[in-house]
Amino acid sequence: MTTLTEFLSTADADSATALVQAHAFSEQVLKPIDERMMNERTVMGLIGMESGETFMQSLEAAPDNMIPARVKAWFKPSEAGIDVATPSAVGLIDAMAGAGAITEAEAGVLKGYAYNTVTPFSNATLYDIIKSRESLDHLLVGKGDLRDGYLVVKLTASCERYSAVFEAKNPRTGEWQPANVINSVEAAGKYECKVPQFCYEWEKRLENPHGLFEVV
Repeated sequence: MTTLTEFLSTADADSATALVQAHAFSEQVLKPIDERMMNERTVMGLIGMESGETFMQSLEAAPDNMIPARVKAWFKPSEAGIDVATPSAVGLIDAMAGAGAITEAEAGVLKGYAYNTVTPFSNATLYDIIKSRESLDHLLVGKGDLRDGYLVVKLTASCERYSAVFEAKNPRTGEWQPANVINSVEAAGKYECKVPQFCYEWEKRLENPHGLFEVV
């Protein structure tokens, strides 16, 4: 399945536009093998009795050098069926379409049975887009901004709900590391988070993707 980072590599450079694209994005994902097995009942259910019967009759009538008897047997209702995602199954369906037993559209329906259509980014937020692109803005926090070990900030306007990560820069590694989080940032107003004592003297910052946070 496509990751958000992979999707964004070809999405619009404007993050708001990319969010709209992400919500609309869909792709086909292979089903588990026990959900993509196809037999006669499956064929009938997918393309209807009339077309399904034509398919099955053409299958049975095909010479064994084209479609072996064991393959024909897999389509019987008593059998588990054939894995429609395999190249041999795809080739068989295409052969039936080529012979006129089914239409190209019906062949597409049968081959599509192997997949589920998913919308992996339908719940993505602008925060997700900006963070995945590593383009988050941050509110820098000094030691003098702390109140009895807490950082108190004000969100100046409402925004999509997200959780803002508070980070501190480890002087030994030079890397920013999570130190706390402000959950459910959404409504305009004041928020606070406890600042761990070990990072009082470290550089500190708070994720500020929409530019709406300011220290109180």
